[in-house]
Amino acid sequence: MNFKNIIRVGIFILLTISAATGQTLQEGQKKIEMKQLEGAKRTFKSILAKDPNNIESMFYLGKVYWLQQKNDSALTLFQKAAVMNPESPLGYIGQGWIALNSKDEKNVLSMFKKALNYTKSKDPSTYMNIAEGYIYGTNPNLDKAIENLDLAKEISKNNPKIFVLKGDANATKFDGNGAAMTNYELATDLDKNFVQAWFKIGELDAHSKNYKEAEPALKKVKELDSLYVPVYPELAELFYYSNRLSQAKEMYRIYLSLCDYDLDAMVRYASFLYLSKDYENSIKEILKVQTKDTSYLVFNRFLGYSYFETGKYAEAIPPLRKYISQTPKEKIEFKDYEYYYKMFLKTGQDSIGRIWMRTAYNKDTTKIEILGQIAEMLNKDADKIYKSYDSLNRIADTLTKKADTALKGRILKDAAVVFKQAADKYHEAVDAYNYKLAHSVHPQAADYFVIGRDLYKATDYDNADSAFKRVNEIAPSYIASYVFRVNINVYYKDTLATTGGAEAVCDTLIEHLKIDTVAASKNKQVLMTCYKYLGTYYLKKKDCKKGKEYYLKAKELDPGDKQVLDILKGLNC
Repeated sequence: MNFKNIIRVGIFILLTISAATGQTLQEGQKKIEMKQLEGAKRTFKSILAKDPNNIESMFYLGKVYWLQQKNDSALTLFQKAAVMNPESPLGYIGQGWIALNSKDEKNVLSMFKKALNYTKSKDPSTYMNIAEGYIYGTNPNLDKAIENLDLAKEISKNNPKIFVLKGDANATKFDGNGAAMTNYELATDLDKNFVQAWFKIGELDAHSKNYKEAEPALKKVKELDSLYVPVYPELAELFYYSNRLSQAKEMYRIYLSLCDYDLDAMVRYASFLYLSKDYENSIKEILKVQTKDTSYLVFNRFLGYSYFETGKYAEAIPPLRKYISQTPKEKIEFKDYEYYYKMFLKTGQDSIGRIWMRTAYNKDTTKIEILGQIAEMLNKDADKIYKSYDSLNRIADTLTKKADTALKGRILKDAAVVFKQAADKYHEAVDAYNYKLAHSVHPQAADYFVIGRDLYKATDYDNADSAFKRVNEIAPSYIASYVFRVNINVYYKDTLATTGGAEAVCDTLIEHLKIDTVAASKNKQVLMTCYKYLGTYYLKKKDCKKGKEYYLKAKELDPGDKQVLDILKGLNC
């Protein structure tokens, strides 16, 4: 082979390597455009493994890290690029991006100035890259972005990419969707087959819930480039919100296969499954993601919720616990605490559940019903204990033989212990109801009634009477609370009928029962109690006529009551 042929072969090999590298570089750039950041990262690392001095790959790898907000890794690459080729604008652009994220305005201006100094006069890319820093960085400055894009447009007025970037800049504004759409459409006017612009049009419409307008644009993308990866999750979500679930899942299936089950794609798919309430498959996909990367803390929330929704309550606790323990309190939502306490309740851990119920209420004090649920739970616990006490008493009552005296004594002693436990639990429930009432705008009579009933069972009669009195202040015709008050005042407070403590409540109850004949027929016993009490009270006050009047009413109610008949027989008035 002569020297000329050797030279030709050498040039061919170099051109082949250069073309292959250039093509791979374009693939990496396309992956960035398509938001396949992990795939892009692998591409640029592969290039750099073969060609460590490839400045463009170094810059774009840094860009990927910057987009992932891994600023330290990005800065290292940008600085290295600037050292290796100080006359390339790329290293300075990247360092300017990092300075923007740090709000280091002085360094921003310095780096961008250097980048422009090393830019060829007819190259718009530096202005476009600077604009990207102002659009996609953590501290956007949209006016600066537009300013640089206008300068880029002066150099390359028919570049559709510039209009896409202008659209992105406007899309981040609160009211910029109209201007964004105009720029995307201008890009398609310049190039009818510019895939990225069509995708942006569809994406903007979809995110604005204009699904009818979004669908043709996204399908156009698919026609122009069936391998344009981000169109598939957008179509999937469009189909999902249009109630076409099977089509949505098919789009995600294609998306995952095109991404070669890239982590970013798996994350998005798992999130979609959770949001579409496909909890069984959501669990499977989240677990797959977590085998690759455990840094997605929010997936612990999704996993906990999904386990709960599929009835796996014990499995739900650890992931949600991890999410709550590692998330700043201000970012934890009421829903997180709500799911968490329900998990404990479902697994029989009521005492822990109640603690988290209070935490949930403190997060959202409009959820007053939670306080009621806490009180109801305590009340049920107390009722269970009281039922045991009642059972022991019933057993003791059956032991009537002399030989059973010792056993009966032991049972009654046990019953006393159980009663104390029940009384304590009732007081705990009352405290919970009072806490609820203290935080209620409109206290409910029903809550006061339960308080009164609980205190009655706990033999705290004075406080029970006060609670029932409060019931009738709110609901004057609520008969049941009068019944309790009569029993308390007659049988536990004024047992000898000497103070007249039950007179007022008896008079009130009698008046109500005159009006409500149905209630009167159901409450003959308490009505009899009132007539007897009032009759005895007035007789002891030496008012025989009035005392007799009440006993005659008692006789009318129950003509065969021996006590009433005997008292009437002995009266001489």
